[in-house]
Amino acid sequence: MNPRRLYAPVVLGTLAAGVLSFFAAGRTWAQVKVATDGLPSDSVKVTGTDAQPLVAALAVVVVTAALAVLASPLRARRVIGVFTVLVSIAGVLVVVLSSSALDDAVKRAVEASPAFTGGAHRTFDVSAWKYVAVVGFVLSAVLGAVTTRFGPLWPTMSTRYERGPRPDRSATTTDADMWKALDEGHDPTQ
Repeated sequence: MNPRRLYAPVVLGTLAAGVLSFFAAGRTWAQVKVATDGLPSDSVKVTGTDAQPLVAALAVVVVTAALAVLASPLRARRVIGVFTVLVSIAGVLVVVLSSSALDDAVKRAVEASPAFTGGAHRTFDVSAWKYVAVVGFVLSAVLGAVTTRFGPLWPTMSTRYERGPRPDRSATTTDADMWKALDEGHDPTQ
């Protein structure tokens, strides 16, 4: 397979994986119903961002790294790929090891509920969004490894309009020279 064909799918896949993890971090990870005799019950929901704000931040870094691949030179893509792998592994670890943070967030949310009057800590239901965030980070880690391997072989943005050496202004230029410079992609006024 031609490595150049991997360019768009890997960049778009990394972008989608980062967005998936970010989206999953904003969804409800735990839910508990607080009910006390004589008071109306209250349904308390805790999102991934409430429990572990670092998850959303790491997902934004993955999205940014995917976009950075588009504008980076060849050698920098390898660094961006390694960085994406490291950030994604950190995201997986934060989500997997965040059970105590989720417990604490649920406890705080239950205690803030108007239906809470004290008493024992209730059990709560954990949703699948926590695992969706893990899947997004695992995908971005795999795609970061692909970027590390094949990124230097992918095409780069054009350098045609980047600032280059200034032309010598002491030489007289004719209108034909100016049009020729424009055709070559140079700015004759500099």
